[in-house]
Amino acid sequence: MRKFVWTFALSLLIAAPVFADAIYYAPQVTGKKERKFLRHYLYIKNLDGAKKAVYDEYGYTAHRVRLNEYGRVKEKWTYYEHGLVFVFDQCNELLETRTIAPEKRRTWQYQRDVEGYDEDVCCDD
Repeated sequence: MRKFVWTFALSLLIAAPVFADAIYYAPQVTGKKERKFLRHYLYIKNLDGAKKAVYDEYGYTAHRVRLNEYGRVKEKWTYYEHGLVFVFDQCNELLETRTIAPEKRRTWQYQRDVEGYDEDVCCDD
């Protein structure tokens, strides 16, 4: 009986990794950053059509607005650095492309362009 138990235990140890592939383990996503990265990854993975082409050329934009106008859904992507606005319909097809004045990347509030800028600073000594 002892030999049978030992043989069974050893065969179970050897065979257990073979069955491990059949078991699905859900990914463990913990924390705010991991959830944010997962949402971003899944959003990009599921893009198709014209949205995918725009994303491949210009990258991700945080300036996305989804509008429901009279039962018709439109999504507007704005790229301030390139001066472009793309409007998509609910089927991910490009409806229109607009150009706007390009803006420099946002800088910190206390960092100003000082060229041609004179401050009126009154100093009382």
